Amino acid sequence: MKTLILIRHANALSCLEARVQKDFDRPLSPQGEQKAALTAQKLLRLDLNPGLVLHSPLKRAAQTAQIITQTVPAALEACTELNGLHDDRDVCEFLAGRMQEATCLAAVGHNPNIAFVLHLFTKQTRHFAPGSFAVLNFDDPHHPQLVQFEE
Repeated sequence: MKTLILIRHANALSCLEARVQKDFDRPLSPQGEQKAALTAQKLLRLDLNPGLVLHSPLKRAAQTAQIITQTVPAALEACTELNGLHDDRDVCEFLAGRMQEATCLAAVGHNPNIAFVLHLFTKQTRHFAPGSFAVLNFDDPHHPQLVQFEE
């Protein structure tokens, strides 16, 4: 089965808490680090082994991806397409293009973008709490199917 895993980054500190001026630089909170590790354990338990984890270049998404790949070894790649500022349809096209060459691929992004992408691919609506993920069967790239959702 060709598999796409859509992941929302884990809990992050506010700019004030993190003492940073830019949203781009907000790190994960201690709770977020734990949630990212739990997300990784769930992926492992479900025997989901992406060869590549694409992630937004924003610090909290990059940290989530890094923590996940400590448990589920995979290559990491920062992609501006996942930064939450791109049109949802463009993100879908980007991910569908990347799925042409992949068996299992994960993408760590931001809400509401990640929830809209899930809806555009599957017509399913889910609330993505921090660290949540959706597993899509991508065997038919024109009609991906939601097969698992974990919070």
